[in-house]
Amino acid sequence: MIEAWPLTGRDEEIAMISELATSCEWRGILLAGQAGVGKTRLAREAVAVAVDAGWTVRRIAATASSRCIHLGAFAQWIEDAEGPPLAMAHRVITALTAGADGRRLLVSIDDAHQLDELSALVVHQLVLQRSAVVIVTVRSGAPAPESVTALWKEGLLRRIELQPLSRSESAALLAAGLGLPPDQDCMDRMWRLSAGNALFLRQLVDQEQQAGRLVAHRGRCRWVGSAEVTPSLVELVERQIGAVSDPVRAVVDLVAVAEPLDYACLAGLAEQSAIEEADQRGLIRASGDVVLVGHPIYAEIRMKQCGPLKLRRLRGLVAGALTGESDPATKLRRGLLWMESDLRPDRQVLTSAAAAASMLLDFELAARLSSAAEDARVHRAYNLVLSQQGDVAAQVINTIASEDAPQSDFINDVVLRAANLLWNARSPQESWDVIEEGLACATGPRRGQLLAFRANQLMLAVRPADVVAMMTTADYGALDEYGQAVRLCCETSALAEVGRTADAITTSTACNTVLSSMQQGSFLGEARVEFHSFALAIAGHVRESRLVADDHLIACAAGPSSARALAAAVAGSAALAAGDLPRALELLPSESAADDPDNVLANSFFRFHLLRTQVLARLGDVAAAERAWQEAQADRHPAYVLVELNALLASAWLSAGRQQLAEARRLARRAVEFTCAHGQLAREVLCLQTLVQFDDSTVAERLAELATVVDGPRAPLTARYARALGDDDAVQLETVSTEFEEIGDLLTAADVAAQAASAHRRAGRVGSALTAAGRAATLATRCGNAISPALRAATITLPFTRREHEVAILVAQGMSNREIAEAVSLSVRTVEGHIYRASCKAGVVTRAELASVINRSVCAPVSAI
Repeated sequence: MIEAWPLTGRDEEIAMISELATSCEWRGILLAGQAGVGKTRLAREAVAVAVDAGWTVRRIAATASSRCIHLGAFAQWIEDAEGPPLAMAHRVITALTAGADGRRLLVSIDDAHQLDELSALVVHQLVLQRSAVVIVTVRSGAPAPESVTALWKEGLLRRIELQPLSRSESAALLAAGLGLPPDQDCMDRMWRLSAGNALFLRQLVDQEQQAGRLVAHRGRCRWVGSAEVTPSLVELVERQIGAVSDPVRAVVDLVAVAEPLDYACLAGLAEQSAIEEADQRGLIRASGDVVLVGHPIYAEIRMKQCGPLKLRRLRGLVAGALTGESDPATKLRRGLLWMESDLRPDRQVLTSAAAAASMLLDFELAARLSSAAEDARVHRAYNLVLSQQGDVAAQVINTIASEDAPQSDFINDVVLRAANLLWNARSPQESWDVIEEGLACATGPRRGQLLAFRANQLMLAVRPADVVAMMTTADYGALDEYGQAVRLCCETSALAEVGRTADAITTSTACNTVLSSMQQGSFLGEARVEFHSFALAIAGHVRESRLVADDHLIACAAGPSSARALAAAVAGSAALAAGDLPRALELLPSESAADDPDNVLANSFFRFHLLRTQVLARLGDVAAAERAWQEAQADRHPAYVLVELNALLASAWLSAGRQQLAEARRLARRAVEFTCAHGQLAREVLCLQTLVQFDDSTVAERLAELATVVDGPRAPLTARYARALGDDDAVQLETVSTEFEEIGDLLTAADVAAQAASAHRRAGRVGSALTAAGRAATLATRCGNAISPALRAATITLPFTRREHEVAILVAQGMSNREIAEAVSLSVRTVEGHIYRASCKAGVVTRAELASVINRSVCAPVSAI
């Protein structure tokens, strides 16, 4: 950690101050803002600039104690504080200006709102008489002497209102202060507590650093444990906000325990005059119809100082006042307040809050609320399963009787037991046996519920054809919304796997309709979008796939952090399919499942980390790809047989990154065999395409067969690709590359263009080879500088001498022969000779063709002559 933190996020204000200091229109600057935003620091920077420029500087600091004394802030500039006010002001000004020796004078007055009336008059006269340029700081909202407020009201000073730092500015300041960038969790927590207040941020970092809770981890700063409200932090805040009356403090306390609190609710619990005073002093702030504490630190301090019994009473007051229908967030807040208050448990309030917590993907909190409701065993078990508390969930499930869950409910004792065994106990066979045993005697609605869960098991076991077959044999008519959403998600995935893309999209749309009317189980919407995006991408509708994923990511921006994390991973998968490797790397999770605070249902985390392995391998960062591979394997889950294919493909691309092409082909063939064994026709096309990218054209016949049964443009296009590669048809490969680019698959387009370049080169068409290689390089650059065996093989050294290359570059820049001759100090005839020889070597005729070769070239000239 550094001692002196840099001034951050104030470049615009510094520039404005520098400009105003020399302006004839203004006589100085008044910096206003809330406590801690950096007014004093900014004024100090401005003073330093003036000192460096040769100004004479006088520094004045007003305080609460000096306000009680006439001319208290200017005590050092006057010996006799007696006489008429204007005369005393004149004596102070004379003393201030003495010794300037003809240099420009700058007077800096900090916290001018705390000046006594006579000191304020001195400042006003100083400005009015143009005796000096002044920089004044005042706290926004604080009462100030009339002579100070007149400075900007009369247009004498330019008022600059300083805002808190933005999140990005806070992140930059935090990184500078720590000496290394914070991780996401550290940044989120620091931002939540400091809210852009630089002083509070510095105090937090200092105290947490001293406590040893800020530690380096993988090149980033991690905040371990919880922040404490230290005496120094309390003193800092109390010094800033000043004395507070009991009624005003009561307002802050009520808002602190329940923010955001409806204004109507607050008005029913506190005095109106106290509410208005708290607002005027910045201790609370209104946002629409709700009220929040003026700064997060204020809430932290009041919660610490109130004591547990008082907090329980306050929570009870607010919970009792929050009545009627409300949104999920308010229901959850009321339930939490009720659970932690002095009120007796209310089953309806707590179960409603638990359902809201589930909707917001906070399953651990939902489990706590369900537990507090005492007899809500099914709800509690459900949330324990989803919060991955498997052992506790099993204990609760064992206490559930069949009649505890209505026959119409998908969430019942059998499904909960099977789900807990499948995901948390990591025992897919035991889970299968539970459903098998239940199906042996289940009838009516219960049978449909168990079959819907069986569809889930079948998909994880990679049996998509069985799921599709169940669509025509199972009776799902009595399923509730939750059960319908589960089976429709499974069917969307299964239909995509067997190559029925149109049916998969139709099913996904039907699932979305069901989800739109649900509250519990809303997290299934994440799975639906993932399967929908996958169905489009695997079929070759890559642009549409990315649009679906990106739109969902935007829609989740204001949602729970776990939903945002999963939406980001899905969007990262779509970015990989499109060849946008930098974006994929940004979005796919980089932490291990155990380290990721946002990873709800982290059992399936490793499928995304395997995709991250592919991204890193395609970017040429083999070491990072190997680390990602190891982390993915550490989080491998036995239930997810479906993900084994991702592991094979990741291994294949990792071998390709190591330039072990034979091993890459072997692994890709194993991936093909896996898809054949499990009836994954659409994925088989993708795996065969990978083999063709590894220069294996022996799969053309199988691809031609798949092109007749798999929906979408990828299958027929890949069949043509394999055939063109087998025929060594460079022209057809160029056409195929263009078509892959058109469907949005830039990575494959780059590889096919590279293979076209190699085919041209084998045929002796140097110019065409250079053009194709240049296009491949351009596409690879658009992908984030991707590499592959095909791209490496297509790298062509330009057959020019250094002078020919230099002249050809100038041709590509559009210069005439005469302009080139002048630029390189050669005769026009010599330039013409270089252009002729370069064109012959490149196999082109016109200047435009030569320019195209240069613009798309990938290497330096071969000769230095």
